[in-house]
Amino acid sequence: MNDRDSLLLKALKRENLTTPPIWYMRQAGRYMPEYRNIRKKFKNFLDMCKNPEVCCELAMQPLNAFELDAAILFSDILTIPDAMGLGVTFEENKGPIFKNPIKSVVDINNIGPFNPDDLSYVYQAVTNIRNTIPENIPLIGFCGSPWTLAAYSIEGQSSKEFNKTKEFITKNIDEVHLFLSKLTDACFLYLRKQVQAGANVIQIFDSWANLLNKEDIETFSLDYINSLILALKQDSITSNIPIILFSRDPKCDDSALIKTSADCISLYWSMENFNLDLAKGKTAIQGNLNPKVLLESKETIKNETYKLLDKFKNFPGYIFNLGHGITPDINPEKIQYLTEIVREY
Repeated sequence: MNDRDSLLLKALKRENLTTPPIWYMRQAGRYMPEYRNIRKKFKNFLDMCKNPEVCCELAMQPLNAFELDAAILFSDILTIPDAMGLGVTFEENKGPIFKNPIKSVVDINNIGPFNPDDLSYVYQAVTNIRNTIPENIPLIGFCGSPWTLAAYSIEGQSSKEFNKTKEFITKNIDEVHLFLSKLTDACFLYLRKQVQAGANVIQIFDSWANLLNKEDIETFSLDYINSLILALKQDSITSNIPIILFSRDPKCDDSALIKTSADCISLYWSMENFNLDLAKGKTAIQGNLNPKVLLESKETIKNETYKLLDKFKNFPGYIFNLGHGITPDINPEKIQYLTEIVREY
């Protein structure tokens, strides 16, 4: 891909742009009527993710509706534990449920080697999307962070507190580190295959970083993210692929995120005081409008958006995004309006 034609790739190289590139986490999702029309045809969300043609169609919906600067693979972060035999399904109003969660040290020891070819449907979706979108629009591939995948796998489902996970890691530290190492290796192989299939950028979602206190976040999360990023940077297939790290409300110093060697830090909506001076020249920044602002009036949306753009206008390498994914209660017209006012700024 020619970097000269892509605003996103320019920003990821920390260029200072007059207009920032725009894309949205969960830009393909339940807030769009076109998405809901397709979703109701599938009983299980993961079954929909296993259909490359449908994934391509879903990834294209926001590009067709809004003038965005990137496409993102339509998939789910839990494809890896599903391929490892943990049996992920999605139940209505419950989210992901694991048929075979990690309940003991034996379960960790019994996990076989991850075979990236078991997720061929994901790579086919990547190729389909890459072949469908305009040449100058980058395609973002992604995975969940090792810690986030481990938390889901131990808890067996989504949870506000993840108490099972917290208790398990306290009692089985060595085995949890073994599991995190296995997941890190799996994430590397998975992302490498996505790049081979056509992904131009990678985003790592550390969706459950907020579960860990300041003492534990580096040990259980950031150290493994750093290992994953270094492996990608040292591999001939992935060495030139920019990497974005989204860490949800992490309880760590800003310097710890910057030290991961990610090309871009995607800020959670509450990270209003992130040290931009420390980040300047080291990493690009993405974010971080609170999605709840989009439930307000157009006047409020414009005021809050322009406050954010004022803050980042002199930062070399800024990407406009939300500080979390688009929620189902947001009107697509508000996304259209938001995109327009960022372009007009």
